[in-house]
Amino acid sequence: MEWDLLEKTTFWIDDVNLENANLDEIAKKVSQVLNMTTREIMVVDVRPGLLAFDIMKRKVQAESVIGKEKEILSRLAEISGVELGDNACVHSEGILGLIALDSEEAKDVLERSEGLTRQIKRAVSKRAKVFASGAEVIAGKIEDTNSPYIMNSLEKSGYKVKFGGILRDDVVAAENGIEGAVEEGYGLIVTTGGVGAEDKDFSVEAILRIDKDACTPWILKFKPDYHRHHKEGVRIGVGKVGMSYIVALPGPHEEAKLGCDILIKGIQSGFDKKLLAETIASALRQRWRNKMK
Repeated sequence: MEWDLLEKTTFWIDDVNLENANLDEIAKKVSQVLNMTTREIMVVDVRPGLLAFDIMKRKVQAESVIGKEKEILSRLAEISGVELGDNACVHSEGILGLIALDSEEAKDVLERSEGLTRQIKRAVSKRAKVFASGAEVIAGKIEDTNSPYIMNSLEKSGYKVKFGGILRDDVVAAENGIEGAVEEGYGLIVTTGGVGAEDKDFSVEAILRIDKDACTPWILKFKPDYHRHHKEGVRIGVGKVGMSYIVALPGPHEEAKLGCDILIKGIQSGFDKKLLAETIASALRQRWRNKMK
């Protein structure tokens, strides 16, 4: 289970004194106890009665830090030049303060945290937000038939669904809309449209700004003419940030329906983003092949 330190990355030991001690050895011992590398732990302050450390990363595994006070003190006591007093203990203003818990308290906190994490994951995974896209939809020139279909399909599959509105043909606007849904705790965010080869299509690019490792397989490829087609073809996008899947489906209604149906089955089957993206893309490619026969 991973915890975010929320900028509180420092912890310190009271009632400790050093005399010609090796700081590299001290950092090494502590890093071993906390299951980290020596690059991730640094001694940042040494004063009479105090020894302070900084963790050089923002997130830590809960199991690696919680309840580790006694082991840290024991390992430090083995080092030449380190003298621990009778009141030696570990302190922190943040999550790292849990280092000081005893074994029973640590076990209880971990169990409760894991239970709460599972509850949160279940709740988030069943919250979905659906966006339409495009100036033609905003202007009312075409009816948005995709969003109602996707929302209804998701609701039938047990999701609590909300319509997120229509994303403008602008990559920053699309990114902001999608990122806002992630921050609101939606486990599945679906967009339709904006995946084509025109210079107004930005759904996939918006996902890549949020998840640089998003999977974006091609559906069709062709040479850009820089009149109507400014890109190499049509592709979909599947990204993941934390617990949230972000999926960009095509705008044509039959393609959006097909993509939605496969998306739901894929998530129910536990597909990761790569397999999910390729499964959706493969079905859409086959549909195009069948149309061209």
